Amino acid sequence: MTLSKTFRNLGPAWVISAVACGPATLASVSLSGGSFGYTFLWVVILSAVFGTTAQYLAAKTGVIFEKGIISLVTERFGKTMGALLTLDALAATWLAAVVLMKALTGVTSYLTNITTPWWGVAYAVIFSLLLIRGGYTIFETLCKLLVIGVVICFGITLFVVPIHWTGAIKGLVPSLAGGSSGAIMMAGIMGGAVHITIIAMHSYTVQERNWKAPDLPTVRFDVISSMLVAFGIYSIVIFLVSAATLHAHGIHAKGALGVAKSLKPILGPYASVAFFAGLWGATVSTIMPTFQAGAYFIGDFFGFPLRPSDNRFKAAILSGILLSLIGPFLKGAFFPLLIIMLALGLCGTPFILILLLILLNTRRISLSGLKNRWLTWLGAITTGISMFLAVRFLISLIGKLK
Repeated sequence: MTLSKTFRNLGPAWVISAVACGPATLASVSLSGGSFGYTFLWVVILSAVFGTTAQYLAAKTGVIFEKGIISLVTERFGKTMGALLTLDALAATWLAAVVLMKALTGVTSYLTNITTPWWGVAYAVIFSLLLIRGGYTIFETLCKLLVIGVVICFGITLFVVPIHWTGAIKGLVPSLAGGSSGAIMMAGIMGGAVHITIIAMHSYTVQERNWKAPDLPTVRFDVISSMLVAFGIYSIVIFLVSAATLHAHGIHAKGALGVAKSLKPILGPYASVAFFAGLWGATVSTIMPTFQAGAYFIGDFFGFPLRPSDNRFKAAILSGILLSLIGPFLKGAFFPLLIIMLALGLCGTPFILILLLILLNTRRISLSGLKNRWLTWLGAITTGISMFLAVRFLISLIGKLK
């Protein structure tokens, strides 16, 4: 396959990457850099590596078995296991939708100077029309452009602000600093890339391309270019810029307005407006596939077509949109909630990773020559460290609630 043809065939992983490069990842990496300096750079890098591993596990499973993960698990392990996976994925996905709608309402209130939770109703109507009418191909193209554009934007900023490279190198050494706040931040960073919603969703997005086992080289390139390269650069650059502009100057940002100050070196008084405008775009591009993911999970479990033309699929999308309207009425700032949402999503992720590893190490896969020992080891390490960070987060969260 020629390089130009390979690029034309890219897509599913870039949709996933665009979701990963959403407002929640922006919140986790920017607040961690602003609060703890370069200390958690190692977590940011591992999130890209582990996110790539998890996405390839999901994509490879979808391509080889030619099924979505929920119907595949139901078929191989029984309906009870399929139901548990559906509930796990749906809980994390709908929680994300609720928090994202709160974020979208908050950002819109700032940009328009009209503060009201009822922005959510207007967005619910718009999203219902866009998702039910389809437009997947156009959305996929916009996602590619969004990820590339954001990476370029922050890349330029990186060359303007002074980075303390000695501190950055020290941040490559694993550390569990920061106490309970650090534990929450670390789980949030990892949850931006290793999250059950986008992992499960990827087993469905590859179905859109009708890829088969011979297309696995394209699948790998798709995942590596979007998650390891694009997402990795995106998260590392934002982290470094936040550490250099906020933490280095003693600015302890706790919300979106504080983080917006990181763009002042190049945008001056327009930093906040530009930051919130970008945050708005990232939230919109993330929340729509989140609604779609929830419909995939419901549809796959109950066995109806995963197409917007099917009334049951429409109802599944609408149920997620309606549930998200709770978000704007939740108390508290939306930026910290985005991190908690990612951390909670991480807690439900080891389950699906274990299932994927089992499926890709069956006798059938071994005999077909499609088993990959390195992928299995990377998947096991991803699962183990993700589980460790999730448990540490839960212990810290419980401690804070007491």
